[in-house]
Amino acid sequence: MWGLVEGHIGPNTTIYESSSGNTATSEAYFAQLLNLSYVTVLSYSTSVSKLERIKKYGGDYIKTDLSQIFKRAKEEAKRNNGFYMNQFLNADKAEEYHESSGFPKESTNMFHEVLLQLQDEKKNNFTFPDYFVQTSGTGGTITSVGRYIERYTLPTKVVLADTEFSVYYDYVVYGMFTNETGEKLWITPGMEGTGFGYAGPVTYGVSTSLQPSVIDRALKIPDLASTAAMHFLRKKGVFGGTSTGVNFVAALSLAAREKNNTKPIQIVTVLCDSDTLYKPTYYNETWINEKFVKHGGILTFKCWEFAIEYAYRKGIDPLEYGAKKCKRRIIQEA
Repeated sequence: MWGLVEGHIGPNTTIYESSSGNTATSEAYFAQLLNLSYVTVLSYSTSVSKLERIKKYGGDYIKTDLSQIFKRAKEEAKRNNGFYMNQFLNADKAEEYHESSGFPKESTNMFHEVLLQLQDEKKNNFTFPDYFVQTSGTGGTITSVGRYIERYTLPTKVVLADTEFSVYYDYVVYGMFTNETGEKLWITPGMEGTGFGYAGPVTYGVSTSLQPSVIDRALKIPDLASTAAMHFLRKKGVFGGTSTGVNFVAALSLAAREKNNTKPIQIVTVLCDSDTLYKPTYYNETWINEKFVKHGGILTFKCWEFAIEYAYRKGIDPLEYGAKKCKRRIIQEA
């Protein structure tokens, strides 16, 4: 909407982006609706299922080294007289186009829609959520929610759920990794589409749209705990992707730590995508055992499965219990 209103996108514009995940898919979808060409620049390691999904909605892609995706997208747009959407640099500019200015009115800001859903479900018992929990890939989702909450001075606290070897936790809490890369700290496979540390410094407007000032709290979640959470949720009928696993462990931990005997605590989190893309990987125990060997493999995964199930039933913190039970380091939280 911002690109259209500001005149960056015309009837013959080819739109470029640097993304391999939900952003690329959704932008391809909207470009197709507008009968525009769309090209995303992504890494060689992007899964086939994600490539197929981008193609499904009329998009195309260019593969390059992970560290070059931002630079290449900008170059391709300039060379072909297209428009580089640049979700990182332009996120704050676009924000005004994603919400109405009043709570009762329809909007496309996600937290606005969350409030409308809660109001519809709870009727006269509606209260604002105590916490909003969300992991970060590009930083766009959690930042847009945080800005909305800040703008309207809502009482909800924003909690970042970060992955194990991502640098976002240290970026938000301590202001680190703005000048140095976290590439040497990153251990594959990570939780696909989430976390940061493999593509240069965390630079707002260049490599991320994550705005630390709108985040109240951060938790770091072991990758195998997040993977185990995906399997646990699937048994409960919730078919979510990698971000869903991270979000659920963080929300469950937060609920245990902050539980109040006098009133219920309301925590909102998000299912960012479905399990469809992850069936050959994070839902495959053979793949888990092979790819997570540095994390402890299938035995540690099974331990986290038990820890999450037990914590869920007993109302205790899965991170604290799992760190002891599965012999993992104590998880950072601030």
